[in-house]
Amino acid sequence: MWKYILVVFLAIIAQRAYRLKKFLTTEELTYNDETCVLKGESLGNEDMALGKHSTLFFGASGSLFSCFVNGSSKAGPGGVWMMNLKEKEAKPIQLEIKNYPHNQFHGHGIYVSNKTDRIYVINHLGPESVVDVMKIDYNPVRLTHLKTVKSDLFPRYGINDVAEGIDENEIYVTRWQIFSYPENGLSNPGSLTEQMKPLLKSLLYFFGVPLTMVYRCDLSKNKCEEASEKLLMANGITVNQERSYVYVADPVARTVNVFRREPSGQLTLEEVVDTPHSADNLEMDHQTGEILMGTLPDLISAIKMEEGAQGINVPGGFAVMKKSDKGQWEISNILLHDGKKMSQVSAGSRFGNRIFLGSPFSKGILECRV
Repeated sequence: MWKYILVVFLAIIAQRAYRLKKFLTTEELTYNDETCVLKGESLGNEDMALGKHSTLFFGASGSLFSCFVNGSSKAGPGGVWMMNLKEKEAKPIQLEIKNYPHNQFHGHGIYVSNKTDRIYVINHLGPESVVDVMKIDYNPVRLTHLKTVKSDLFPRYGINDVAEGIDENEIYVTRWQIFSYPENGLSNPGSLTEQMKPLLKSLLYFFGVPLTMVYRCDLSKNKCEEASEKLLMANGITVNQERSYVYVADPVARTVNVFRREPSGQLTLEEVVDTPHSADNLEMDHQTGEILMGTLPDLISAIKMEEGAQGINVPGGFAVMKKSDKGQWEISNILLHDGKKMSQVSAGSRFGNRIFLGSPFSKGILECRV
């Protein structure tokens, strides 16, 4: 009996080790980033979204690396920025947020609704992580804070991205971390339990145990609940124009998960799409029905950088996911950047032949022409 159990256990270890080796293996990359130019000084522009009137919005964190390692109090100032893409030489402009209630801002994932003229931002405030909701006024562009969404379900530093549901009273929030981070970051654990959590998380990833998910929040009732089945790392999220489908990136599994929204607001997994490179943030292009993705083609470099290695240039890319005439999902890599101008790409947007890339750790917005 025990021999049988041991054989099964060793077989599982071998299978997971093979999968991990295959997952971390990086093919030879061919870069097409000669036209890329870095713009702006804001730090940690992890996510971006295209609003009305050719306005590109992005949220700055002041460096998510600082937030996660040393706590948000040690990170630089963040905020919401915009670029008017009608201008050929568009420059980033920081937006003032009227009635903003917090004394700091460290943005992570964002979502811009052109249906309700709202922007939703994951905001890491140190003691807690929340979703801040703001109203957008155009001509000129102005932001007014409307609401802060809080929940005991949200781990500290552990929620990642957000998307509006059927209307302004419903949002979907991805939980990307299994455990909360210490308030003062991973380098400052406050207990033995907090010291052990990173090791336990690595073991859970190694054995493929899915423990993250998507939450659904009813803003009219101030209530959040689990809405999806478990994923290894629920990360970037977007919705189709009809709000009938929700798409969630899982960079650890290297998939995009297609969920159907039920009348109750719960999500039913309908399809799992394998991606050639790990996808981070997703944005639906409502004009074409394509999903725009910031990608990580070299995970080993990204892991080294997150562990604090110096002088690492993490390559990144921009890819497009769309359905073919036969109804099959196809993914095309449009741009690959070597990481020298911007290390680690997390998000991408498109305007004509111009591609815009953001990073959770690096400075500025990278504009490329393809």
